[in-house]
Amino acid sequence: MNITERRLEIQRLLHSNEFVEIQELAEKFDVASMTIRRDLKYLERQGFVYLQHGRAYLNEDAAGEPSFSLKMGFEMKEKANIGKEAAKLVSDGDTIFIDCGTTVLQMLKYLTAKHVTIITNSWPAINYIGNFGKNRLILAPGEYSDISAGVFGTMTVEFIRRYHIDKVFIGSHGCSVQAGATVPEIGDAEVKRAILEAGKEKVLLVDATKFDQVYFAKHAELEDFDCVITNYSLSEEKRQELNQHCKKVIYVK
Repeated sequence: MNITERRLEIQRLLHSNEFVEIQELAEKFDVASMTIRRDLKYLERQGFVYLQHGRAYLNEDAAGEPSFSLKMGFEMKEKANIGKEAAKLVSDGDTIFIDCGTTVLQMLKYLTAKHVTIITNSWPAINYIGNFGKNRLILAPGEYSDISAGVFGTMTVEFIRRYHIDKVFIGSHGCSVQAGATVPEIGDAEVKRAILEAGKEKVLLVDATKFDQVYFAKHAELEDFDCVITNYSLSEEKRQELNQHCKKVIYVK
């Protein structure tokens, strides 16, 4: 387990427990207590926890999801493989929408040789394609969220509704056949629904850890997507379930 995975797991433990003991976390993850203290200090700076008498407590006023920078380091090899597969669906001349999210963002590095127009509400996209002249980049307006490193809100939704887009690529925090694709925040869900409506071809990018996770706001049913791209590491039972309910599923090894 790397540092990012450990910090995400600590946050999950805090969501299901009133508090966590530093020493118990050190024993659970088989690391020094000083290492756990550094993890908790990082989460405290993010606004997710507060420390008191050797314990960490969840900040109930904090956002319901980890920050973009924390998520960026999690399951990166799997996300990169999914992004590479998604980029194969893009042809020269396409207009595409890249959703906010660390998995979807990965596909940008595989589009540098193609002539495409990219519309996005993800500001880190600038760093990926800003130096490549073949791609045309259009940034959506809206209220910036540090958690997602992107923009949301009424302005964003109205902007997206002006366009008819060849292919849209959307991420999700949670994904299940029963609950659909879900995210913690209503504003994020509203933007994702607008993206889905604007797209002629709709693609969902989710790594295997997102399955059977259910969050507050639904933005789509799995049947709404023309294609779902995920990891082959899903169980055989889960793959069969997806194959029955989705129009098309691509499993990346």
